[in-house]
Amino acid sequence: MIHCFLSDLYKKKFVVLWMLLSFKAGYLNAAGFLATGKFVSHVTGFGTQMGVSLAHEDYYFGAELLIIPLAFIFGSMIPSLILDRNYDEGKIPPYPMVQFLITMLLGVIFFLGTSGWFGDFSTPSDDLHDIILIGLLCFVCGMKNGLTTWATYGKIRTTHLTGLATDIGLHLPKLFRGGHKSRFPEPRRVNTVRLATFVSFSIGSLVAAFIFPNFGYSGFIFPFVLSVGLLAISFINYNEAKKEQGMTHEKAKVA
Repeated sequence: MIHCFLSDLYKKKFVVLWMLLSFKAGYLNAAGFLATGKFVSHVTGFGTQMGVSLAHEDYYFGAELLIIPLAFIFGSMIPSLILDRNYDEGKIPPYPMVQFLITMLLGVIFFLGTSGWFGDFSTPSDDLHDIILIGLLCFVCGMKNGLTTWATYGKIRTTHLTGLATDIGLHLPKLFRGGHKSRFPEPRRVNTVRLATFVSFSIGSLVAAFIFPNFGYSGFIFPFVLSVGLLAISFINYNEAKKEQGMTHEKAKVA
């Protein structure tokens, strides 16, 4: 994640980043489903599933399902705990710290999977290993979504499509209207970015559907390497932003 201002969120160089993050989210979501039979980048259906399980007195399965939203929520808390602590609008938030945790956990998932700790790929069994895998993936996706949401002032979300699809539909007519007033005025470019992230998520899922059946847990090397690249970019951007901030302060002192 890189430091940017609200006015810059929809510039081309940042749109590529949002698309990349959405692609990775779609990839991990498909990976979780192929490995355990459960989605990991959103929690929409799990409340229903828990209710049905409890109604059928399947308490163990209901307890397992509870781990999914809890892991996602706790993952989403991490960016707030790190970035919102003593937050000062004039300071550069330490995004690399959160990105490092995401990268480290993806590395752990890749290592445990390829070493055989999770068992065979694509054999959902709802045992302890599956629960840990699904919990780790949900935790990572929660951190990813929390980091992107926090960094973009709540404007960009990359790990689920429900709210994104609603926003696309709500604002899509504006692409074909003239100068009519709207209750939610925004540039047309914003909805174009939403469409781009929607497509990127789907492409990530498609790529995962081809990779994991052939390579199993080794397929996690792809999001791990991608995350390492994002971590490097995050560190570079953070250092450059700090230097720029320092130069601004020096100029202010001189003036």
